[in-house]
Amino acid sequence: MYGGRTLALDGISLDIMEGECVSIVGPSGSGKTTLLNIIGCLDAPTGGKVRVNGELVSSMGQRDLTRFRRENIGLIFQQYHMVPYLTVLENVMLAQYFHSTVDEEDAIRALESVGLGRRLDHVPAHLSGGEQQRACIARALINEPKILLADEPTGNLDQKNGDIVLDMIDGLHEEGHTVVMVTHNPSIWKRTGRVIEIVDGRVHGDKSSPLRTAPAAESADGTVAGKTEVVA
Repeated sequence: MYGGRTLALDGISLDIMEGECVSIVGPSGSGKTTLLNIIGCLDAPTGGKVRVNGELVSSMGQRDLTRFRRENIGLIFQQYHMVPYLTVLENVMLAQYFHSTVDEEDAIRALESVGLGRRLDHVPAHLSGGEQQRACIARALINEPKILLADEPTGNLDQKNGDIVLDMIDGLHEEGHTVVMVTHNPSIWKRTGRVIEIVDGRVHGDKSSPLRTAPAAESADGTVAGKTEVVA
């Protein structure tokens, strides 16, 4: 709820299972990004419950939310949010710093994995948009998160660079990451195993394709590791 009057999400109830690749779609202002931000522990709901990876994040304070996000969630934004005066390598290592560990070799390997091994000493302004977004993927993955959240990850890219980024995200899903993307792009919907449509803050449609959904991993007590539940 914004300003005490406007409901960004109204009566949302959904589960996202470990290993799924999900698109969240809908018109502008429908609540898509708010939903993603709540799952990513960037925003807190004013009501309802949110459980991510077995933890009730909706009851956490800001310090615990920051810790949980750092340990479990990787974030990719449409805007790259890179520190302009730091090199690409330093930007990735900054994410390690907030995780209380810094390992330059790990950061170099992460950047090499997205094809930026020759751009380590470049500042963001000297990279193309596609290269900056690939650096953001490396930064999002450096702490080995279980869940990858992306808000319009190809929104600022041309078709060629957009396809490169989406191929990388596809690969991360195939490696076992849970992926949730907000998008307006129909070509992205077709690459995900499930499409959740949000209209006026409510789930308007929810279609799944088992061909693109990895099986959930169950623990001994029957709970599902990595499961995300939202009731708002």
